[in-house]
Amino acid sequence: GWSRCSSPRFIPCNLVKECRVMATHQVNADSQSENVDPKKQSLQSEMGGLVLEKPRVFFVLCCLVVAYTAVVVGAYYSNSLLNDRLAKLELENSKLLEARSTGHSGSPIIQDKSCENQSKETEAGPPYLTVLVILSGCGFISRFLYHEYCTFVQKKKDTSMQFTLSELLQYRLDYHFTNSEFAKPVLLLMVTFVLIVVGGFILLVSTGEDISVTLWKSWTYVADPGTHADTEGTLERIIAFCVTIGGMLVFALMIGIISESIGEQVDNLRKGKSRVIECGHTLMLGWNDKSLPIIQQIALANESEGGGVVVVLAENDKNEMEETLESAIESRENALHLMGTEVIFRSGNPLVQFDLMKVGVLSARSIIMLAADNISPDESDSRMVRQVLSLKGMENLSGHVVVEMQDVDNRELVNLVADDIAEVIVAHDIIGRLMIQCARQPGLAYILESLMGFEGAEFYLENWPQLEGLEFGAITCRFDEAVPIGIKKSKDGKVLLNPLSSVRIEEGDQIIVLAEDNDSYTVNDGTYKVKKNVPSLPQRLPAKTEKMLFCGWRRDMADMIMQLDAYVSPGSELWLFNTVPVEKRVELLKDKGNKDELKCKNLVIKNAVGNPIIRRDLMVIKDIRVDKDGNSYHSGDEITVDQFDSLLILADHADQTNIQTSDSRSLASLLIIQDIQSKLLEKRKKELMSQGKVDEAEALRARDPISEILDSRTRSLLSVVNCKGYVMSNQIVSAVIAQVAECRDLNLILSELLSAEGTEIYLRTVEDYIDVKKSEKFSFWDLAVRVRERREVLLGYKSVSETFPECKTHLNPSNKGQPRVWQRGDSLIVLALD
Repeated sequence: GWSRCSSPRFIPCNLVKECRVMATHQVNADSQSENVDPKKQSLQSEMGGLVLEKPRVFFVLCCLVVAYTAVVVGAYYSNSLLNDRLAKLELENSKLLEARSTGHSGSPIIQDKSCENQSKETEAGPPYLTVLVILSGCGFISRFLYHEYCTFVQKKKDTSMQFTLSELLQYRLDYHFTNSEFAKPVLLLMVTFVLIVVGGFILLVSTGEDISVTLWKSWTYVADPGTHADTEGTLERIIAFCVTIGGMLVFALMIGIISESIGEQVDNLRKGKSRVIECGHTLMLGWNDKSLPIIQQIALANESEGGGVVVVLAENDKNEMEETLESAIESRENALHLMGTEVIFRSGNPLVQFDLMKVGVLSARSIIMLAADNISPDESDSRMVRQVLSLKGMENLSGHVVVEMQDVDNRELVNLVADDIAEVIVAHDIIGRLMIQCARQPGLAYILESLMGFEGAEFYLENWPQLEGLEFGAITCRFDEAVPIGIKKSKDGKVLLNPLSSVRIEEGDQIIVLAEDNDSYTVNDGTYKVKKNVPSLPQRLPAKTEKMLFCGWRRDMADMIMQLDAYVSPGSELWLFNTVPVEKRVELLKDKGNKDELKCKNLVIKNAVGNPIIRRDLMVIKDIRVDKDGNSYHSGDEITVDQFDSLLILADHADQTNIQTSDSRSLASLLIIQDIQSKLLEKRKKELMSQGKVDEAEALRARDPISEILDSRTRSLLSVVNCKGYVMSNQIVSAVIAQVAECRDLNLILSELLSAEGTEIYLRTVEDYIDVKKSEKFSFWDLAVRVRERREVLLGYKSVSETFPECKTHLNPSNKGQPRVWQRGDSLIVLALD
């Protein structure tokens, strides 16, 4: 009947010819496949006739076969539908003819509806797209099922494995869900596709409607459960009900997958796995007890710019780090203030390059590498070296690296491999030097704490062409809001702190000053007239021998002793009081280089064994020595805590505890020592009063112990226990790290200030420079010139009426040219060589 079809409803005859030609080609291809190589025949039989040697060609062929099959099936199905419709029209036409022969004309409305239905059926073309989609989906599902069947057969051949089909299905589902992020959506699409196709074909068989119509009905049953309410006919309602129930299960599965995907994304965000899109930020690698103080200092440094960005990458949990920061911000005492600075946390390994790129390591302004506090010092330093090498291998690294090391002997390792990008801060070494300086100069810790941080005055470097050609001594009074302390030479980059007054400022040299901010000071006109006719400087008294007590033990005790030996005069005594046995102490105090005993030039070391938090042990401190046989004995020397010139309570490293426990032990030792001192002094005063030595009894004073405090939150407890001397060691070291992170050149300045060699910060009495008995008025600049005569730099002062720690240290004071009367006991803060 095809040759009679002239209407567009029928299939063209040339399509049939094309199908016959393609079928002939397919037969020829099948006949040629019979002459293949036997090896290929075995491969085809084993893989089910699929040749997988060239997957791309095989995929293209599969697509062509699917398209060709869709065209043929669509044409055949369309022709079948058109024949059925033609038969219905002929039957309707015959009925109309019979009605006319009986004298009854058809209803116009019915005729119009018939014409409308006929036009709709005429417009419906072959369902190529529908068949193509069905065949493509079935082909994908068939290929997946065939692959799983091959896996099942292969595993079934291994007789050593015994499993059921359900166990294999669970295993394969778990395999796909684990190894493919698209497994769950694909599973959802496959279930939905099968449900729609099965429901569509059942409706096709039961209703006889077009395949496209039945598939669409099946989809509406799946997508909208209320659609099946309008279905008529018992069989169609049963089909709609079943498909709707399956659709509910599909949508339940879809909601579960979507919820799980959203949950995974939220978890990834919460765990800090997303990339940081920032530039010019400060990158902190690692997390320890110095992290929060460093963040506080960086926030202070960026306050004038409206805040900055700090990115933290550590192996700690992101939520824990965020909770720690939130607790510090919400703390009532010593609260952390970000002042507009954003802190972004990411969890990852600083040794992995992918994690480093995730936090924008190439675009960071500076990189701070913090040492791990839960491993040994050597292991921590080796980890730091690996991180530096990892950064060294990156190209286009814009920022410099600040590395915190634990052992001073490992500093050279970093300098050897990355001296051009890295600045090394040996925190333990800085704390040791800091404790020694603060023990000999009570009050120095408060000055260093305010000087090293960004709150108040800090160090800046700037080139001033108008000062070129002048000597350093001539610029003492040239800054109204700053104090010049040194020069950075442009030729070799050398930093000269407190240079000779005759050193001339050359072209390109930078002046190192102490100022409030980098834009808060300028050069004045130099018209200030220094006071003349000032008497010559008084002579200083020669240094006396000292007696010092170290309570507690540090692993760098040998380094501290050698540094202290460079400060004190010959014959000074150092008593070491801790729980470490004297026999073991001798080994620990050996020089690390040649393994010999320490050779002190000025110090005499005495060892005492006891617990600094037990009152009985602190009542009388006895000298313990070791004989040639390694046996310890009491030498007969004894001393009490009120007889020491300096008492230093160290954060005891003999017991590796956390910072809160260490501070608790330090506070306990402080309270016990203060109580013993007060009772011993009261007893001695009574003895002197009974002997009539009233003036001598009133002059008795005990030196306040200096306690090392690690946790800044302990500061609030110090006023309760009346502690006038403490060193916030972690706070100062954190400030040093933050300063070097903001300006790399400051490392040379700060390192020299905290070392035993070169220029250091001292507290001098004003009587060392002027005669206060005459009550003459001197301005700050007048005193600065007087101080300069001894090759010292005046940084500020402290009035005698103010006591530490409540006092205000006037560093870089304003109104430097205003005269004032200086009183006996006023202290001057100076930079000096000794």
